[in-house]
Amino acid sequence: MSELKRVSLIGVVADPQSYLNIIYLLLGLPLGIAYFVFLVTGVSVGFGLVVIWVGVPILALVLLGSWALCQFERVLTNTLLNEDIPRVERLDTSSKPEASLGAEERLFIGTWRRLKAHLSDRLTWTGIFYLLLRFPLGIGSFVMAVVLISVTASLLGAPAYYWVDEGIELGIWQVDVLWEALLLTLAGIPAIFVAFHLMNGTAFLSGRLARVMLGKMH
Repeated sequence: MSELKRVSLIGVVADPQSYLNIIYLLLGLPLGIAYFVFLVTGVSVGFGLVVIWVGVPILALVLLGSWALCQFERVLTNTLLNEDIPRVERLDTSSKPEASLGAEERLFIGTWRRLKAHLSDRLTWTGIFYLLLRFPLGIGSFVMAVVLISVTASLLGAPAYYWVDEGIELGIWQVDVLWEALLLTLAGIPAIFVAFHLMNGTAFLSGRLARVMLGKMH
């Protein structure tokens, strides 16, 4: 089970978990878009065609796909964020229909029981809601990580490009000489640690949200 690590100001840069957290935050955007498109398209098409019954298997596939995606998210969160969300098995529907029924009737009853159990499971709906949340949260985490990384890199690398065109414009401050660029580099050093701690904190909260939405409540 992951905990928010107490690391030194400098140690956060050397901690491998910090880089796994960054990978997770950057994956938020592409995964969030993929989940959103899959769910919105599937549900829209399914309900639109339900009057001619074609929509029923489509909606069933959306439910099955969302369950599989939730399992993928569980593995991803456990692997990258060092969380401990246990594997969620399908609900037990092992009670068999009456033997006197025909094969088709037993198949129908067994399928109906599995579907009813799936629809009554809290994790079915919290999982779908979590997949939808990955879209706005993924945009936020991606933008935050990219901005922090790019701003920090720009500060640290200021001496390498301060001379381009008219220099680096920072509001009323025009950085166009080496000593000013070196001041930006000095400012970039503490910015590294601030950026890492902000991204680690965001990843920690993301892991706790996944634990609540994708894991069994005890």
